[in-house]
Amino acid sequence: MDGQAIITVSAAVVALTQLIKWSGLPDKLGPLSVLVLAAVGVAGWGWSHETTYERAKAFEYFAGWIAVATSAAGVFGFTRAGTDAVTSARKPPAGAAQNLTEKPDDAR
Repeated sequence: MDGQAIITVSAAVVALTQLIKWSGLPDKLGPLSVLVLAAVGVAGWGWSHETTYERAKAFEYFAGWIAVATSAAGVFGFTRAGTDAVTSARKPPAGAAQNLTEKPDDAR
C-alpha cells in the first residue's frame, strides 16, 4: 500500500467507524471494532487492487493496517476507551510492593 491508498482506506474506515459509533456501539468495544474495521478496509483494498495476496507484500499490508487503525482510533478515543482497564486495576501480586524501602537509621 502506498501513501495515497492508506489515506483513501483511512478515510473510508474512519467514516464507517464514526457511523458505527453513532449507531450506539459502546466505547469499551471501540478498540476491537477499529482493528477489525481497519483489517476489513485493508483487505478490501487489497482484493480490489491485487489478484492475489503475495508473501512479498505481507509487511506492506501490515503497515497499511496499522496506519489505517491509528487513523480510525481517534474516533473512539483509545485513551478514553481504555480507561476502564486502568481504573479497574487490582492490587499487585504478593511480594511486589509489599514492604516499603527504608533507609537504615545510620544513613540518615
